Amino acid sequence: MPLLRPTVCRIAVVSTLLVMHGGAAASEKACLLEGDFTMAGQRVVINDCAENRSMPPAQFKEACQWMGNPFNDARYKAKITYMASCPAAPQARCQNAMGGGMNFSYYKRDAELLKASKAGCEAQGGKWVQ
Repeated sequence: MPLLRPTVCRIAVVSTLLVMHGGAAASEKACLLEGDFTMAGQRVVINDCAENRSMPPAQFKEACQWMGNPFNDARYKAKITYMASCPAAPQARCQNAMGGGMNFSYYKRDAELLKASKAGCEAQGGKWVQ
């Protein structure tokens, strides 16, 4: 297997952590994460959505906040928008992640990052749908 670029490896780690971490109102069952920043000299676009399946609302909101700033660093902070459900037509989904507690939808990912996201999904017990 070829080695992944360092940036892809870092984003793959974040993607895996998205799957690992988990109050929003009833109309806030999903959080869309959007960001555009530079990491290791490469532009990274984040456009991912997490959908709550069974987590307590406060825990879901905490997970979304963490995912929006995984490094606790303002340079990597994503805009978080809460909504009733994730936008339609993702590139791929990770279903039933975190023991069935969340679904993740991925948008605007290049092929290499999408492949790393699939590996992270499956490592955490999710079902990859593309």
